[in-house]
Parts: sequence; C-alpha cells; structure tokens
Amino acid sequence: MAGAIIIACAMGVLMLVLVGYVMVGSTLTSDNSIASAQKDMTALKEERLRTNIEVTWADYHGTGTWIEFTVDNTGNERIPDLTQVNIVLITGSNAPVYYINGSGYGKTWKFNSLTPDTIHPNQWDPGEELYAEIYEVSPKPSTLMVVTANGVTNQTSTII
Repeated sequence: MAGAIIIACAMGVLMLVLVGYVMVGSTLTSDNSIASAQKDMTALKEERLRTNIEVTWADYHGTGTWIEFTVDNTGNERIPDLTQVNIVLITGSNAPVYYINGSGYGKTWKFNSLTPDTIHPNQWDPGEELYAEIYEVSPKPSTLMVVTANGVTNQTSTII
C-alpha cells in the first residue's frame, strides 16, 4: 500500500511538471506573437509619419470629361506599389467616387509617368512627381483627393 502512495505522488508531480511546461510554452509563444505585432505596428506608424504627398495641379477637360493631375512625393518614404494608390473625386453634395489604379472592376485612374524616375523605376520615390489621368468624369468635381496604401491623403479643391 505504501508503494501505491509513492507511485501516485510521483505521477502527480509528473503531471504538474507537464502542465507547467505546456503553460510556460504557450505563454512564451503568445508573448512572441504580441511583441511581433507591436513591432510591426510601430514600423507601419513610422512609415506613415515619413510619407507625405501634395496634389500640385489638376485640370478638368469638360469636352472630353477627363482630368489630368500631378502629385509630388514630398515625404521621405518610397511608395513602391502604385496599384495601391486610390483617387477620390467629390462633386458637390453627391457621394464621393473612388478610382483605383489600373484595369479592373469599377472606375479606374491611369498612371502616365514619374519624373524623374531614376532611383527605383516605376516606384514613387521621394522628390518624384506623379502624372496621371482619370477618364469619364462628369460633372466637374470640386475636390480631388489622393490616398496612399498606408492611409496618407492630400487633396485639392483647386481644379482648373
């Protein structure tokens, strides 16, 4: 009978060690996940702080119902993927109209050129000017807004 008590105690201690090992392991894993997520969020916020754009010119061509516009990257951050840049046109009290870059579903805007495009070809580097067009715009919008992938926006209410 004394041997059964010793075996039961040994099994109890073994179970406590195993449960403790599982609990510590899962705690460490979740701590790593949380720390990694916090690090990623900090990097995204820093990238957003370094991003700045400025709509410098927008011209509405009423006869052809299209707009051409230029936007300068005045920040310190490269915008590598122009397909993630969206344009929003606001016309009076109408709902905003969203335009995506390239071909696809919905309304689109067309990227024409980056000037000077010397460092990273087809990527919007600091100091470069984006020239683009939007077709099938009617009536003339009151505001043109450019939105980058990381949420930085700039707009102009001066559309010629």
